Amino acid sequence: MKPAELKLIESIIVENVEVINKDFEIVTMTKESLEFSYRDSFFKKNKNYIIVSAKLKLEFGDKDEILKLITKRRVKRLETQPLDMPSAGSVFRNPEGYSAGALIEQANLKGYNINGAEVSKKHANFIVNIGNAKGKDIVNLIEKVKSDVKKEHN
Repeated sequence: MKPAELKLIESIIVENVEVINKDFEIVTMTKESLEFSYRDSFFKKNKNYIIVSAKLKLEFGDKDEILKLITKRRVKRLETQPLDMPSAGSVFRNPEGYSAGALIEQANLKGYNINGAEVSKKHANFIVNIGNAKGKDIVNLIEKVKSDVKKEHN
Protein backbone atom coordinates (compact mmCIF):
# COMPACT_ATOMS: atom_id res chain seq x y z
CA MET A 1 0.00 0.00 0.00
CA LYS A 2 1.41 3.41 -0.96
CA PRO A 3 1.46 6.13 1.74
CA ALA A 4 -1.26 8.11 -0.08
CA GLU A 5 -3.51 5.04 0.12
CA LEU A 6 -3.13 4.53 3.87
CA LYS A 7 -6.38 4.54 5.77
CA LEU A 8 -6.86 5.66 9.35
CA ILE A 9 -7.86 3.20 12.02
CA GLU A 10 -11.37 4.01 13.20
CA SER A 11 -11.50 1.51 16.04
CA ILE A 12 -9.53 -1.24 17.70
CA ILE A 13 -11.52 -4.18 18.97
CA VAL A 14 -10.16 -6.86 21.29
CA GLU A 15 -11.06 -10.21 19.74
CA ASN A 16 -9.52 -12.43 22.39
CA VAL A 17 -6.81 -12.49 25.02
CA GLU A 18 -4.40 -15.24 26.04
CA VAL A 19 -3.91 -15.31 29.79
CA ILE A 20 -2.23 -17.31 32.50
CA ASN A 21 -5.10 -18.13 34.83
CA LYS A 22 -5.15 -18.71 38.57
CA ASP A 23 -4.21 -22.39 37.97
CA PHE A 24 -1.16 -21.31 35.93
CA GLU A 25 -2.69 -22.56 32.68
CA ILE A 26 -2.53 -20.59 29.44
CA VAL A 27 -6.09 -20.11 28.23
CA THR A 28 -7.78 -17.97 25.60
CA MET A 29 -10.59 -15.68 26.71
CA THR A 30 -13.09 -14.27 24.22
CA LYS A 31 -14.06 -10.60 24.17
CA GLU A 32 -17.45 -11.49 25.66
CA SER A 33 -15.83 -12.95 28.78
CA LEU A 34 -13.60 -9.89 29.32
CA GLU A 35 -16.52 -7.81 30.68
CA PHE A 36 -15.25 -4.49 29.36
CA SER A 37 -17.20 -1.48 30.62
CA TYR A 38 -16.47 2.06 31.78
CA ARG A 39 -13.10 1.83 33.58
CA ASP A 40 -13.74 -1.81 34.35
CA SER A 41 -12.99 -5.30 33.08
CA PHE A 42 -12.69 -8.92 34.12
CA PHE A 43 -9.06 -8.25 35.00
CA LYS A 44 -9.84 -5.59 37.61
CA LYS A 45 -11.90 -8.18 39.49
CA ASN A 46 -9.46 -11.05 38.86
CA LYS A 47 -6.01 -9.70 39.54
CA ASN A 48 -4.40 -13.16 39.56
CA TYR A 49 -4.74 -13.43 35.76
CA ILE A 50 -1.75 -12.40 33.65
CA ILE A 51 -2.29 -11.21 30.07
CA VAL A 52 0.20 -12.88 27.73
CA SER A 53 -1.10 -11.67 24.37
CA ALA A 54 -4.11 -10.12 22.70
CA LYS A 55 -5.63 -10.44 19.24
CA LEU A 56 -6.92 -7.10 18.00
CA LYS A 57 -9.19 -6.34 15.08
CA LEU A 58 -8.56 -3.03 13.35
CA GLU A 59 -11.43 -1.31 11.60
CA PHE A 60 -10.55 1.34 9.05
CA GLY A 61 -12.63 4.37 8.26
CA ASP A 62 -12.83 7.37 6.00
CA LYS A 63 -9.76 9.54 6.61
CA ASP A 64 -11.58 12.87 6.25
CA GLU A 65 -14.40 11.85 8.62
CA ILE A 66 -11.95 10.61 11.24
CA LEU A 67 -9.86 13.78 11.03
CA LYS A 68 -13.03 15.89 11.44
CA LEU A 69 -13.98 13.86 14.53
CA ILE A 70 -10.45 14.21 15.99
CA THR A 71 -10.56 17.98 15.44
CA LYS A 72 -14.04 18.28 16.98
CA ARG A 73 -12.99 16.31 20.08
CA ARG A 74 -9.73 18.28 20.43
CA VAL A 75 -11.62 21.60 20.30
CA LYS A 76 -14.15 20.35 22.88
CA ARG A 77 -11.35 19.20 25.23
CA LEU A 78 -9.58 22.55 24.92
CA GLU A 79 -12.83 24.40 25.67
CA THR A 80 -13.85 22.26 28.65
CA GLN A 81 -10.62 21.02 30.27
CA PRO A 82 -7.67 22.92 31.78
CA LEU A 83 -5.12 21.48 29.35
CA ASP A 84 -3.05 24.67 29.50
CA MET A 85 -2.09 24.06 33.14
CA PRO A 86 -0.11 21.41 35.01
CA SER A 87 -2.66 19.03 36.43
CA ALA A 88 -3.34 15.67 38.00
CA GLY A 89 -5.80 15.09 35.16
CA SER A 90 -9.35 13.93 35.57
CA VAL A 91 -9.13 12.70 39.15
CA PHE A 92 -12.40 11.07 40.15
CA ARG A 93 -14.30 8.24 38.51
CA ASN A 94 -17.87 9.09 37.56
CA PRO A 95 -20.31 7.27 39.86
CA GLU A 96 -22.86 5.35 37.84
CA GLY A 97 -25.44 7.77 36.50
CA TYR A 98 -23.58 10.88 37.70
CA SER A 99 -20.79 13.22 36.65
CA ALA A 100 -18.01 13.54 39.25
CA GLY A 101 -17.28 17.08 38.02
CA ALA A 102 -20.92 18.11 38.49
CA LEU A 103 -21.05 16.64 42.00
CA ILE A 104 -17.85 18.51 42.94
CA GLU A 105 -19.23 21.73 41.49
CA GLN A 106 -22.54 21.28 43.38
CA ALA A 107 -20.49 20.95 46.59
CA ASN A 108 -19.13 24.47 45.82
CA LEU A 109 -15.55 23.28 45.45
CA LYS A 110 -14.74 24.71 42.03
CA GLY A 111 -11.72 26.97 42.59
CA TYR A 112 -11.08 25.60 46.09
CA ASN A 113 -7.33 25.79 46.75
CA ILE A 114 -4.82 24.22 49.13
CA ASN A 115 -1.33 25.73 48.80
CA GLY A 116 -1.59 26.08 45.02
CA ALA A 117 -3.41 22.79 44.38
CA GLU A 118 -6.79 23.88 43.03
CA VAL A 119 -10.04 22.33 41.89
CA SER A 120 -10.06 23.67 38.34
CA LYS A 121 -12.36 26.58 37.66
CA LYS A 122 -12.79 25.23 34.13
CA HIS A 123 -13.68 21.60 34.99
CA ALA A 124 -14.20 20.57 38.61
CA ASN A 125 -12.94 17.00 38.10
CA PHE A 126 -9.44 18.32 37.38
CA ILE A 127 -6.94 19.25 40.07
CA VAL A 128 -4.50 21.86 38.75
CA ASN A 129 -1.30 23.30 40.12
CA ILE A 130 -1.59 27.08 40.05
CA GLY A 131 1.58 27.70 42.01
CA ASN A 132 4.06 25.49 43.74
CA ALA A 133 1.73 22.82 45.07
CA LYS A 134 3.40 19.68 46.36
CA GLY A 135 2.12 16.14 46.09
CA LYS A 136 0.80 16.26 49.67
CA ASP A 137 -1.23 19.37 48.76
CA ILE A 138 -2.87 17.53 45.89
CA VAL A 139 -3.58 14.52 48.12
CA ASN A 140 -5.03 16.81 50.81
CA LEU A 141 -7.23 18.50 48.23
CA ILE A 142 -8.43 15.15 46.89
CA GLU A 143 -9.34 14.08 50.45
CA LYS A 144 -11.19 17.39 51.02
CA VAL A 145 -13.17 16.93 47.79
CA LYS A 146 -14.04 13.32 48.69
CA SER A 147 -15.17 14.34 52.16
CA ASP A 148 -17.26 17.32 51.06
CA VAL A 149 -18.92 15.49 48.15
CA LYS A 150 -19.76 12.58 50.47
CA LYS A 151 -21.36 15.01 52.97
CA GLU A 152 -23.28 16.78 50.19
CA HIS A 153 -24.37 13.78 48.08
CA ASN A 154 -23.50 10.67 50.13
